[in-house]
Parts: sequence; C-alpha cells; structure tokens
Amino acid sequence: MYKHVVFWKIKDEVAGTQKADLIKSVVDKLDALPAAIPEIKVYEVARNIGDYGASFYDICLISVFENKETFWSYTKYPEHDVVVAYIQSVQEAEQIVDFEF
Repeated sequence: MYKHVVFWKIKDEVAGTQKADLIKSVVDKLDALPAAIPEIKVYEVARNIGDYGASFYDICLISVFENKETFWSYTKYPEHDVVVAYIQSVQEAEQIVDFEF
C-alpha cells in the first residue's frame, strides 16, 4: 500500500476571502475527489483544531492507494489538477510525506 500525507498552511486572506472560508473551500474540494477517482482506497481530510501556539498547519490529507502506480494515476485526473491549482493559489506552505506500508 502507498500512503500520501499532505499538510497545508493557508493564507490569511486571498482576494477578500478570509482564511476560515478558504479552509472550508479547500476541504470541500478535497472531499469531492474520492467520488471522481476510483484509485483512492482511503481518503481522510481534516481541519486542524489545535490552538495552543504551536506552528500548526491548517489542513491535513491522508490518502491510501494500492501502490505507487495507482497513486500516480490519481495525480493525472483533471479533477485532481483543478484542486491542486486552487490549493496552490491559497496556500502559504505545503509539506508532503509519501511512504509504503
């Protein structure tokens, strides 16, 4: 199995849209992908709820695929590209960890 973990820190504001609304939009777009991409085995999207002063990221995605090849197939879907482009337009930072288990 191939696991893909991504963390995003979202900008405070983009074109008049505040951070909370940007986070909701990113989460909604990510949540829609499993219905469009059958290679996804497991797909968890979460907003960070920590509030005690650490250097938090705002959104986490944990996704699981059969293998590296099916993961790469997932990245080729137009629906995935649209979501990636949107996230890149509102993100401040991104961290990714991929591993096999």
